[in-house]
Amino acid sequence: MPTELRKIIFSKRELVDAFSRRPAGNGAVPEGAVHGVHVFQKFGGGVKVLLDVMDDEEQRLKRFNLQPDFISEILLEYCAGHGIPVARTADKYLEVIGDNLALSQKIRAQEEFAESAPEPPLEE
Repeated sequence: MPTELRKIIFSKRELVDAFSRRPAGNGAVPEGAVHGVHVFQKFGGGVKVLLDVMDDEEQRLKRFNLQPDFISEILLEYCAGHGIPVARTADKYLEVIGDNLALSQKIRAQEEFAESAPEPPLEE
């Protein structure tokens, strides 16, 4: 069964913009201006994303290691806000491409359709 792969690649500037628009009071990262995003490929798979934020309460720059679910949520909200199409039923995962972060989507063909289709007759 064919599989379609899509990648939405975010530049550092787009990542800063996306994380700057994060909802207030989410608990993962304090409110404050985003000063940088650092993206790394983990050994053995997965990504590591560090976010530099000026903590408004303490008035100092802090670095946060972000969880994949939080990253995905922010990137999906960014896509929705900018009219970037994302497949709802796709398997989504994060990956590093160069210095950028990609939201990758694996879209499988409709297996139910193929399984319920009648088999073609055998040629004699």
